[in-house]
Amino acid sequence: MTQNELDRAVARATGESRGTIRDFGFILAPAEPEPVAQPMLAVDCPGCGAPLALDRSQPSLQLVECSRCDALFPYSDAEIYVTEAPEPELAACA
Repeated sequence: MTQNELDRAVARATGESRGTIRDFGFILAPAEPEPVAQPMLAVDCPGCGAPLALDRSQPSLQLVECSRCDALFPYSDAEIYVTEAPEPELAACA
């Protein structure tokens, strides 16, 4: 469907002129909706500063692992914040 076809169809359905419909700013929606990022709980790595996702399935274990630093770090509840989940990294070619 083109923009002109959309304006014509909405004008027919509402009884308004195509110019009025165009002034209202109706636009075609994208074919695929934008993906919605999932929120996650994170803390910053004290070594490199990267955001580290928390595994809240074991809340008594207050350690988080940084794969960049190859280390486990303790954290406190005051350091936790909500952020968007990172995009999954693609596998590197050999």
